[in-house]
Amino acid sequence: MIRAVIIEDEPIFQEILKNAIQHSGFEIKIDAICNSKREAKKILPDIQPHVVFLDVELADGKGVDLLKELKEINFEIIFTTSHDKYAINAIKNNAVDYLLKPIKEKELKQALSKVLKRLEEKETLQRAEQLQAYLDKIKSEQQQDAKLMVPSKDGMIFLKINEIIYLQSESNYTQFYLINHKKILISKTLKYFEEKLLSYNFMRVHQSNLINLSHMKEIDHRDNIVLMKDDLKVEISKRKKKEFLDLLEKNNSTIT
Repeated sequence: MIRAVIIEDEPIFQEILKNAIQHSGFEIKIDAICNSKREAKKILPDIQPHVVFLDVELADGKGVDLLKELKEINFEIIFTTSHDKYAINAIKNNAVDYLLKPIKEKELKQALSKVLKRLEEKETLQRAEQLQAYLDKIKSEQQQDAKLMVPSKDGMIFLKINEIIYLQSESNYTQFYLINHKKILISKTLKYFEEKLLSYNFMRVHQSNLINLSHMKEIDHRDNIVLMKDDLKVEISKRKKKEFLDLLEKNNSTIT
């Protein structure tokens, strides 16, 4: 069900538009009809309609001024006007469409079809964003609880993955840099650990360096350095830099 609000100061056009909408063949509920910009500004935030039919010229101001005064516009807009010259304003304000008075049934249906398409696209995008947020949450929880088993001179030890800042290759050994300035040297190659940690938001930024992206603080582009947690500095190779930056952009990272 599409929820709509009509903003129109002439009673006869209010009634004409209301009847046209109700007989359009679309499932639309008209939540309110406003006579003025002032009234609309007051009720729109509470009603939160899907679409607003907005008269370009109201008794107390212009429809576009109402849009400028609202803190948030989370609805689709269909302008209604008696003058074709206002079409450019509709385009500038990202309106779905504009309708010339008297309202024609065919044009109304076309405008409502556009509204429905936009609403469906928004819903699809919202679901995708919700899914990504859910996956990010699961990934974070996995890293929070996950542990990495590594060999030591006394047997095997378990390191919390979310406490690993980065790993550095030292020939056939790997130096682990952990939070709170802890370090541990393990007798396995960096490649061995890379295969185990890539799925936990780690990336090889240099032949010798594997970093935990969750612990990045800043990137120094001039010196090709990543500043990590605990003020650790990690070199990015020129060969890996583009791949590294592309990954950050893909993940919408806020690191600059």
